[in-house]
Amino acid sequence: MTMQQVTRRLPRRTMALTAIAALLVLSGCDQPERESPIVNQESPAMDIAALPDIEQATTEMVELIERIRAEVTRLVPASAPWEWSGEQTGTSCVQESTGQKGVQRYLRDLTSQHAFSDTEWDVVFPVVRQMASDAGMTDIAAPQNAPGNHDLRFTSEDGRTLMFGSREASVMSGTIGCRAREGEGA
Repeated sequence: MTMQQVTRRLPRRTMALTAIAALLVLSGCDQPERESPIVNQESPAMDIAALPDIEQATTEMVELIERIRAEVTRLVPASAPWEWSGEQTGTSCVQESTGQKGVQRYLRDLTSQHAFSDTEWDVVFPVVRQMASDAGMTDIAAPQNAPGNHDLRFTSEDGRTLMFGSREASVMSGTIGCRAREGEGA
């Protein structure tokens, strides 16, 4: 198939969007590179000894995930049952800014075989967002957030992340950034 034949088969809208995208990319080529105020912003060093230790932080995250599960199940009963799967893992870490040694943890996944419809997602997402925010995880990243495919990350300044997603099934999980070992934290 020749390029001309392929071009004839593409809808005009696709060709127009491609041309607009190319123009947007090319229009910035001769612009001086700007520094991001966020990337270059100094963030205060966090003393991991002042934070709850890894075991306390793990307990708090698992309790949060269980509360979210209960509320999501109340709102969308078809999402039950939720089951824990996989292994909880952890690795040693050194906090770069302070040199303190600690542990970071990756929680097990809490999964449901139910994939949320877009209507169900619109019901559960605001609740999950609020519960994460109440727990201090106010920053949201969405690697995937399209109809039928949601993958959201709620993060906190102290290194905790709550993951909540739904596509062919649904999952909740969490990670805890570098923390003091049990008994060494706040």
